[in-house]
Amino acid sequence: MKRILLIFAVSCLFFSCNANVKNEESNNIAQNDNIVDTRVEKLKQSFEQNDYVTFFKLFPDTYDEFIDFYGFDDDTGKRPLYDFYETHINYFFKYEEKVNSEIFAGKVYEIAKRGVWDADGIGLFQSNLSELIISKPNIFLEILTKKPDKEATSFWHFVFNGSGKYDLQNKEKFEKIYNSINSLDKKQGRLLKDEFEIMYK
Repeated sequence: MKRILLIFAVSCLFFSCNANVKNEESNNIAQNDNIVDTRVEKLKQSFEQNDYVTFFKLFPDTYDEFIDFYGFDDDTGKRPLYDFYETHINYFFKYEEKVNSEIFAGKVYEIAKRGVWDADGIGLFQSNLSELIISKPNIFLEILTKKPDKEATSFWHFVFNGSGKYDLQNKEKFEKIYNSINSLDKKQGRLLKDEFEIMYK
């Protein structure tokens, strides 16, 4: 009888603890959703008010956040800012005279370094990034030269990801970026060239 009571007591404790953990997880998820919702609303507001500094601070800091804000999923549909991705991303890249170049490049790098190409917002982000690398390679070289080769290679992978093997526009983009980077830093030139060749053999 004592053994049965002991098993019953242990079972009750287990299920009680398990329920508390699930409640806590549920509360944390709800809290995180509220934080994201608030940030999304403030991001929209700062864009509407042409408050770039606030917009920049609220803009996603990582690739995963970028997807959570601006992405599209075939199963779950649009993310909260999907309908605004074009205006928001183009606005984000108009940073000059509003945010220090090093700080801006650092944020872009954090989004791009583990990124994977996709259509819509990600493609537009990649396109803006490519143009910026061609016109201002130094702001990224300052970051890349301090990073491990593997991480720098991941960044270059994102820059060229998403095209077909015979895409002439991508090859033209590669030539421009390679010439721009290689003239300033041979190591980064080699890393990006090697990655491009692996991707499009």
